[in-house]
Amino acid sequence: MKKSTLLLENIRLNPYQIHKFRGFVGNLFMEHNLIHNHDESGKPIYRYPLIQFKLIDNTPAIIAVTEPAIQIFSEIFMNMNEINIEGKIIPVFEKNLTVEDVKFGYSQETYMYEFASPWIGLNQINYKKYSDSTSRDDRENILKKAMTGNILSMSKFLNHWLEKDQQIKIDLKVSEKPVNLKTKRMIGFFGIFKVNFAIPDYLGIGKSVSRGFGVARRMI
Repeated sequence: MKKSTLLLENIRLNPYQIHKFRGFVGNLFMEHNLIHNHDESGKPIYRYPLIQFKLIDNTPAIIAVTEPAIQIFSEIFMNMNEINIEGKIIPVFEKNLTVEDVKFGYSQETYMYEFASPWIGLNQINYKKYSDSTSRDDRENILKKAMTGNILSMSKFLNHWLEKDQQIKIDLKVSEKPVNLKTKRMIGFFGIFKVNFAIPDYLGIGKSVSRGFGVARRMI
C-alpha cells in the first residue's frame, strides 16, 4: 500500500490543536472531501479517513494512504505556505514529503505496537458493558473485541479482505486516559498491543483517527 507523510518541520503544535489544524486544511482545500470527509450538503461521510492529521514528536503531520489520497498531497504540498491556528498565522518554511510502499494487512507474523495518542475504541454499547463490568478479564475481552472490530473496519475501507480462515489475534496491555472529543468527556487508552496484522506507522485505529487519535507506532 502507498503511504505519504508530510511534516511541517518548523512548526510545533499541542495535541488539542490538531483538530484546528485539520479544520484549517479542510477549509483551504474544500473541494477535496477526502480531507474533510463531508459531502456537498455538509453531512459527514462515514468511512476510514484516507487523510489523517497527527503530531509526530510534536511536529504537525498529514498522512495519506492509497493513490487517490496521495494525489491530493501534491496540491497541499505546493499551496500550503502558512497555517492559521486560533487566529495566529504561522508561516510554513520547512516541508518534508515522503512517499513509500508499506505493509498493510493480515500477517503470519505478530507485530507489537504502542499508542502514540489515546485510542478511543469503545462505542456506546461496549462502553456501557466495559463500565458495568467488575471483571478484569471481561474488560480485557471487551477491549480485544473492540480493537478487532476497529482493525477489520479499517481493513474493509482500505479494500483488504481477510479469508475465512484468517483470524485476528490480539494481546494488549493498556490503561485508561480521559480525553475530550467534540466537548464530550470520553475514555481513551494508552499502552501496547500485539496483533497478527501489519499497520503502517502512525495510522490511526478507532474513533476520530483523522484528528490524531489512536495513532499506532510499531515497536517490534
